[in-house]
Amino acid sequence: MLDTLPFPDDFLLAQQCLEGDALAIRRLEDNQGKVIAGYLKHAGATDDEAMELTARLWADVLGPRPDRAPRLATYAGNSSLLTWLKAVVLNNLVQLKRSQARVRTLDIDPRDPEEIETTGSVKPSVADISNPDAAPLLEIMRGAVETAFRQCDPEAFVLVQLAHTNGLLGRELAVMYGCAESTISRNLELARKSIADATLAYVRMRDPWLELKWADFLDLCRVVSPACFGVE
Repeated sequence: MLDTLPFPDDFLLAQQCLEGDALAIRRLEDNQGKVIAGYLKHAGATDDEAMELTARLWADVLGPRPDRAPRLATYAGNSSLLTWLKAVVLNNLVQLKRSQARVRTLDIDPRDPEEIETTGSVKPSVADISNPDAAPLLEIMRGAVETAFRQCDPEAFVLVQLAHTNGLLGRELAVMYGCAESTISRNLELARKSIADATLAYVRMRDPWLELKWADFLDLCRVVSPACFGVE
């Protein structure tokens, strides 16, 4: 089975961690911890948020869940384990940021002075995440793709579909459209850029603090699923 997976070593490491292998768990934390924290800060987390969410990640993916296997059991080895972990922790960051935004809109209870910062707002923390089963990152991804495709020029959308969904080559499309292959290549590049720009514009509109590059979005598309976030 391992020979057929794109990332067999990562899959094996995940299975060892699920079996409670302490050395494997330490290797996972040591190898990925700093990378995950850096990714979170790149995506819009503060230093404290990145540290807390990274520390929480290991219990999040390896901890027991009522009537379900640990979340890491949903990792199938089709993407790198690092990419899968980034999706999980980025989802947690979006939950945290949205929780903080909700807190700032609530009336402050003067009877809880210990929970109020000098700025007059309730101090948010990772524990403020209100619904651990929610998958806001999945909602962002779906909304972004749907919006980008709706805004795409119909002819460009058909061209992208023919090239990527139907797998037609540039020379085949050139014959179909009666133009040079270089024209097809140029039009495809413009269509891809239009889709990328519209996708990232939606992300910025939905969560202005979230910093994602197109390469980040494509990585997430390869791994994001309800099961990744424990919503089976």
